Amino acid sequence: MSSDFTVSELMAAAISRELRDDDFAAVGTASHIPLCGLRLAQRTHAPNLWFLYGGSGALNSKASELVEMAADYRNLEGAEYRTPLADIIDFEFSGRFSVLFLGGMQIDKYGDMNMVAIGDYAKPKVRGPGTVGLAFTASVQRTFIYVQHHDPRLFVEKVDFISGRGHSGGAELAAYRRPWAQGPTYVISPLGVFDFETPDRRMRLRSYHPGQSVASVQAKTGFELAVAPDAGPTLAPSAEELRIIREIDAGGVLRRGG
Repeated sequence: MSSDFTVSELMAAAISRELRDDDFAAVGTASHIPLCGLRLAQRTHAPNLWFLYGGSGALNSKASELVEMAADYRNLEGAEYRTPLADIIDFEFSGRFSVLFLGGMQIDKYGDMNMVAIGDYAKPKVRGPGTVGLAFTASVQRTFIYVQHHDPRLFVEKVDFISGRGHSGGAELAAYRRPWAQGPTYVISPLGVFDFETPDRRMRLRSYHPGQSVASVQAKTGFELAVAPDAGPTLAPSAEELRIIREIDAGGVLRRGG
């Protein structure tokens, strides 16, 4: 990776570019990278974007430093409003959020996510925290899958338990998902940016980060990736983007994160 920026800063810039001026987004716990991407988008091409920062309920937080937990009271600094949890859940169910950032202990080739159990459900190898907000893939407009690791244990052929539905399920998926919900649209990982723009809605490599290649990303993924015809290196942050990122991240969380 170039010494000019870190992988985390690159991910924030990549996330920012996929956001729209009319988006209303929400992020959950440990989402400092997407949060930086949201604030970067507000200060560049999407000034009318709104976002809620998870457990704190902060609307359009302008905190002077990034913190790594959504429920941290410091996220309320400069916020325009503090939203009650009941309202956040209502927004998730009703489709008010156009973008929701989610992740999982396992993610498969169709974007199904697992946060419940690895192994047999009755006697798992790992018991997770539960479905958390993953069920809302059926009701928010676009889901961005965001992870801070990328290896074959995380990206698996088929998840052991579906707590957030991706694009598997065939005909029954239409009955499960609200008409406006598109399911997972992007995956942003430390290795690359992915979409699901294939006929069978399978995870497709769109760009790989500096220092990676199609082969190296595939080697760290537990299923066969589709590859976009024009797949190439992820666009690096511009000098202006990097300046804004480091103003948002005054404490250097993204620089320490690699």
